[in-house]
Formats: sequence, C-alpha cells, structure tokens
Amino acid sequence: MTTSAIGKWTALAASALLLACASLASTSASAAEWKFKVYNKSQTAAVEFRTREDGEWSSNWISDRIEPGDTFNMDFGHADGSCTVRTQIRFTDGTYFDANVDYCKVSNLYVYEQRMSWD
Repeated sequence: MTTSAIGKWTALAASALLLACASLASTSASAAEWKFKVYNKSQTAAVEFRTREDGEWSSNWISDRIEPGDTFNMDFGHADGSCTVRTQIRFTDGTYFDANVDYCKVSNLYVYEQRMSWD
C-alpha cells in the first residue's frame, strides 16, 4: 500500500470514529430529555400519571401522590418513540384530564387542574 493510500484510509477511519462518537453523544442527550421534574400547581393531590401509546394507557408512572405544591422527579427510563405523547393526570377528588405533551422539550412539567405546561 502506498503512503497516499494509507493516508486516505487513516482519514476515512478517523471520520468513521468521529461519526460514531457523535452518534453516541446524541443518544445520551436524547435520553436525558426523558427525565424531568413534575410540579403539582393544582389545588388537589395528583395520584395517577399515565401515558398513551399504541392505543393503550400505561400503568401509573407514580407510586405516591403528588401533593399540591410538591415536585416529583420523573424518569421514563428510555427516550424511544415519538416525542409527543398523550398524558393523563388523575386527582384524589376523582377529576382527571389528558393532553398531548412534547417530552423532547420538557425539563419541567407543570400540572394544573385541567391543563399542563412545560419548559
């Protein structure tokens, strides 16, 4: 192999390594987007937090109620699927609502009586 050919193969291998590293960094960044804080800004304790995928509601993501004014660290454990997921909140008084949430944009999720917002 000539020096020129070795140089081309070295450059190609270096480019492939950089692409692989960038891909791994991107995966780590998107995984972090599925971790966020939930703030209960309502006047009632929240007892259920469910997501809807493939036409079915998930099991409850929270094990303890989130009292008014409290926060909860949420971690879905993965960053797979669509960013926008239908999410349902149920309260101790029996009321509930559901709305679409773009989890790729959520760092903090604020729950109110009949709506959610995020930043």
